[in-house]
Amino acid sequence: MGADNASRNSKKGRDKANILDGLYCFRIGAVTRRIWRYVNSEYGKYGITVGQTFILFDLLDNDGSAVKDIAERVQVDSPAVTGFVDRLIREELVERVVDRDDRRVMKIHLTPKGRELAITVLPVAQNLNKKIEELVGREETATLLRILDIIENTV
Repeated sequence: MGADNASRNSKKGRDKANILDGLYCFRIGAVTRRIWRYVNSEYGKYGITVGQTFILFDLLDNDGSAVKDIAERVQVDSPAVTGFVDRLIREELVERVVDRDDRRVMKIHLTPKGRELAITVLPVAQNLNKKIEELVGREETATLLRILDIIENTV
């Protein structure tokens, strides 16, 4: 009888794993978490997180942006961006500056230290892209990006 229960329990566990493996949201999330763990371990060597790097990388292209604009581009809500910015300010990587045209708006600027760090850690993400492309091929990577665009624009 104990063996029957063990057999049923192990079968239930397998069934659950099979169900999860068949759910796209689970698989995409699992891969995303694995990538984030890897990237966070690399960025941790520099004392920052992947979320903070999104802000730094965005500011490399869009220095002097408002939080709401950064949030839109990095696809994170404004309160979360504000939290990232607060931590980056404490680390002297960015600064808030009152907008000359609208004193109600604060613009976020990279400090020289922040710009240097962003440029230093950008290759971590670029190397991961290269590693994925080498693993699955350029054509498959392009297909993946098209699929992600479709999902992003539809869901």
